[in-house]
Amino acid sequence: MKTIYDAMKRQLQSREDTFLVTALTGTRKGDRVIYEKSGATIYGEPFVGFSLGDAKVNELIVADHVEYFVQAIERDPEVLVMGAGHVSRAISDILLFVGCAVTVVDDRLDYLRPEFFDAAVHRVHCDMTCLEESLVLSKYTGFIIVTRAHEYDTICLNQLRTQLPTYMGVMGSRKRIHYAFEQLRHEGWTEEELAQIYAPIGLDIGAQTPEEIALSIVSEYLAVTRNKRGGTLRSPAV
Repeated sequence: MKTIYDAMKRQLQSREDTFLVTALTGTRKGDRVIYEKSGATIYGEPFVGFSLGDAKVNELIVADHVEYFVQAIERDPEVLVMGAGHVSRAISDILLFVGCAVTVVDDRLDYLRPEFFDAAVHRVHCDMTCLEESLVLSKYTGFIIVTRAHEYDTICLNQLRTQLPTYMGVMGSRKRIHYAFEQLRHEGWTEEELAQIYAPIGLDIGAQTPEEIALSIVSEYLAVTRNKRGGTLRSPAV
């Protein structure tokens, strides 16, 4: 038997705009129906007298003397990870754990083997110069660059430039980052644009292992996208 949760999961996977409408009063109080943006129903019997076109998300609406509450069914945030090395694998695992959809891209097919990544990770094999042709970059809420060399960092960043101010971070030593930024300056990047790149990527937690580095990177991504500073929650001693 199909449940409302099955319908919600399927719609999230299809990436279509959908809305959950709950009746708060009336003879169908407590009933929930999933509507498409067009007004067609995906789950449940349509509410008589209710029109999705008249509704505002997260607000109470009264239609035909019945109160309804409309919620958007939100999709998981999507993160693109460029590079498929050991740190990338750990990053992917943590991103999945915190509820993100993950795409990993690399030009080395051997590094994208199924046994290296969770089945939920979308693995893309393409030349690193072809990100714009291979992916819909505008759908991602974060870009994490963990490539094998600085030349690939700049190749990726030049293709992501139009996506600023979306979060993007680059892993590497300060020397490597300095070299990459100097190259970007020569290619026309402004200081304002460069200031929006998180590099070296990650929060300072003294990370050493790939897993610890991944934790610091994902923590920074979450902090930035939620408008938090990423500092300690510790209160001063009373």
